[in-house]
Amino acid sequence: MTLRAVVRSLFVSLLLFTAAGAFAASAWTPIGPPGGAAYGLSIDPKDANVLYAGTYSGGVWKSKDGGANWTRLTAQVDETMNAVAVSPADSRVVLAAGHAGLYRSADAGATWKTVLDQKQQQPAMTGFAFDPTKPTTVYVSSDSDGFPAGVFKSTDSGATWKAANGGIHTNSRVWGVAVARDASSLWASSSDGVYQSTDAGGTWTNVLAGKIAHSVATGADGLVLVGTNVDGILRSTDGKNFAETKIDVKMSGKIVYAILGSTATPNLFYAAIPNRVLRSTDNGRTWTTFSRGFDWINFRSLALDEKSGTVWAGSGRDGVVKSADKGATWTTGAGMLSLQVTSLLVDPSSAKRIFAGTTQGGVHRSEDGGVTWELANEGVDDRSVYSFAAHPSSPGTFLMGTDEGAYRSTDSGTTWTHVKGGCDPVVQNLQFTSTKRVWAHSGRDFCQVIRSDDGGLTWQEVKTPRPDSSMRGYFAFYVDPKSPDHIMFNTYRSLHWSTDAGVTWTEATGIPSTSQIQSIVAGKVPESLFAATNLGIYRSADNGKTWTAAGTATARLNVRRVVVDANSGTIWAGAWSDGILRSTDDGKTWSRIGGEPPHPDLVALTMESPKSLLVGFDG
Repeated sequence: MTLRAVVRSLFVSLLLFTAAGAFAASAWTPIGPPGGAAYGLSIDPKDANVLYAGTYSGGVWKSKDGGANWTRLTAQVDETMNAVAVSPADSRVVLAAGHAGLYRSADAGATWKTVLDQKQQQPAMTGFAFDPTKPTTVYVSSDSDGFPAGVFKSTDSGATWKAANGGIHTNSRVWGVAVARDASSLWASSSDGVYQSTDAGGTWTNVLAGKIAHSVATGADGLVLVGTNVDGILRSTDGKNFAETKIDVKMSGKIVYAILGSTATPNLFYAAIPNRVLRSTDNGRTWTTFSRGFDWINFRSLALDEKSGTVWAGSGRDGVVKSADKGATWTTGAGMLSLQVTSLLVDPSSAKRIFAGTTQGGVHRSEDGGVTWELANEGVDDRSVYSFAAHPSSPGTFLMGTDEGAYRSTDSGTTWTHVKGGCDPVVQNLQFTSTKRVWAHSGRDFCQVIRSDDGGLTWQEVKTPRPDSSMRGYFAFYVDPKSPDHIMFNTYRSLHWSTDAGVTWTEATGIPSTSQIQSIVAGKVPESLFAATNLGIYRSADNGKTWTAAGTATARLNVRRVVVDANSGTIWAGAWSDGILRSTDDGKTWSRIGGEPPHPDLVALTMESPKSLLVGFDG
């Protein structure tokens, strides 16, 4: 199974009901397909079939069969893990470098302990390196954000740590660390150059000031390779003089995320860059593409089985991919679910067709209700997707909102065309009110509300009240389906409504100014609305002019999305870390259903049918 044939992925779970409305024994069923960003990758030195992957917003995952199948471990399931490492001294010891801390497992990932946190280091740990002569000594790099920057050192396989930052600038962002093959020196790649230490991390000297270096690796006889974001891969044999290397692709502006050298095969190195894995067989002097056919994928991490020559690469969208035939073909495993799903749409003209928008891979489409998926990005230049809308009377015609404005498809998402507005804002919400009129909302401090009167082909900005904040977030937008001139939008601190299509605006009352409104939907009762906020659910009985809390059960919950069953009036709400809530009495009382969600950060929620919900998660 090649990568091109493999269906790509998102993290969507299907919430199942029985015919009577009660939940089945297992409330959450993943409908896949797998994928996501694998920032860190490490092989068990004693068993090449065992791999660990650190993912974006998805914690640590493990494979026991060479990457064919993956399961999530319990190390901070909602955290981004920038790197993972298996100790060469004891393969039961696994380290994971996250945004909020450094984690250690002594039982092959079954349980984890925090060994560095924000009291001792800055939020983002970024890379590991073990001393080849003292396998219990390990270094980790850290990305400065107002905390001590640079490198930390452990001499007990990561159980305890001490700062080893002398000479590294306090504002430096250190992204990688490497140890010389003979342990005579250490190297750290950073935002302000490459640092070298010759006293085991006691002091450091910047030997390549002015370069932005994202990765570093060492080879035999003092070889040092540095991956930059402008100058490709630089090479030095004396640690002082660095020269550019020859690469078969244009590297200007492309980040070299990772470099990995073989310890068993002389002169062999691999490098991870956007859309490609590179290979060198002459100690890094020249590089050729080891992978082809990839699109919109940042390769972020690498792993190598020294015996078989199998290469694994962690991608920014497709999880972990593997080549066992010198890069000719690549396969991907199953089960990894770590994509950031921002939006979901079930085609009203074809119930088996589902669209899912993600920030890493753009549009994912299923034609069989989520059994299989494919990428549907033809014509899309921006792969951060936030919203979808189906044309009310033209089956197969859709609009999509992205970081760079709106796109339109007339062939069920097979191809897309960019439809430019006055300022191409982020489009977080899209709503048709007729065959011609479409409303869009950006959630930014400019182009808050835009409108199209020709079905989304052209757009114009609608004047709105001065925003009370320039902060960007997931904000709500609402159009009354029975009165299309009645619209609402919110900024970071306030909700505004208009009954004349945005000519005049009035600020709504009742929702605390300290809350953030994240979605608004119509209830079954006439003129009733429900708003999901980070301080619970609010209800309006007068079409959004005034609001009151919808019961007390949700008062302390961060509710991200609300949907209403138009037939039964049942209200479903998705809350951060608390899963799904349900109300059958117009929001007066709420009950939590479905049990513990598989991931705390619920982002998207939509009804697939009266008996099922589709729920998308961030990671």
